[in-house]
Amino acid sequence: VMVAPGRAGNFVDDAQIEEERRDLDKALRSSNSREKLDGLKRLIGMMSTGRDVSGFFPSVVLNVSQDSFEVKVLVYIYLVRTAEQKPDEALLSINSFQKDLAHPNPRVRALALRVMSSIRVNVIVPVVILAVRKCAVDPSPYVRKAAAHAIPKVFRLDASRQEELIELIETMLRDSTPFVLSSAVAAFTEVCPGRIDLIHRHFRKMCRMLVDMDEWGQILMANLLLRYARTQFLKPDSYCRELSFDKGQNGAAMDKVALQLPNSSGGGGGAFERASTGGALASTAGFYSDSDSDDDSDSDSDGGKGK
Repeated sequence: VMVAPGRAGNFVDDAQIEEERRDLDKALRSSNSREKLDGLKRLIGMMSTGRDVSGFFPSVVLNVSQDSFEVKVLVYIYLVRTAEQKPDEALLSINSFQKDLAHPNPRVRALALRVMSSIRVNVIVPVVILAVRKCAVDPSPYVRKAAAHAIPKVFRLDASRQEELIELIETMLRDSTPFVLSSAVAAFTEVCPGRIDLIHRHFRKMCRMLVDMDEWGQILMANLLLRYARTQFLKPDSYCRELSFDKGQNGAAMDKVALQLPNSSGGGGGAFERASTGGALASTAGFYSDSDSDDDSDSDSDGGKGK
């Protein structure tokens, strides 16, 4: 029987891939921790190249309860990437994830919360909120950062829980660790950007910690501080400035915008001089108005013409 070269090559490739899958599935279900670890490393390598490895989810999720730290970390790395694709299967292991929230290693606690918040099932939203509330006050900043990242995920899944999430954000804004605070600001920006009142008591702390944040955190924080300053700070002038549109002959508003200062009628000196006399701006008197000598010279010239 003659077989085309291309079809023969595809047949060999398909057979090789199927054999590789069987060997990998066998290693994942092995009772030997070393074989499990090798199989998980191969699986993570396949995942990093962009291959679809969601078919191994049942074999991997069985290893969540393993005592080996290396095996557990690799299992959670896999589950974080695939939990959204297999929400029903991940839901079956929710008890194991909750148990790992009390694991002595902070990395395992953070990964367990990441997996729980990645399961796109509305029925577990209350469970995830309880987990986030617990991790928001965790001694490890790594776990608190994971809690801040979980808040927007819960909000996208169920927006009706906004008030509960705002309470968590208010708690996390008190954090004094830069990379935790930057994640809390990211959650604030997505969940409740209009609640600027939550920033009042933390504004000075945010200004001090801005330089210690990473680049992405600095961008988020700078935007928030800029918005806060524009909406909450008083005007720096001691008088009110008014903007008016100049109108042409036809009554239509022109593009030019004129800045009008208060009228200077009612005695010598302008409004700026009267407002700043004796105050902190006294040294700048006359900056926006003409000098008295110019006024005198103008009046003399006018008088001469009258004569």
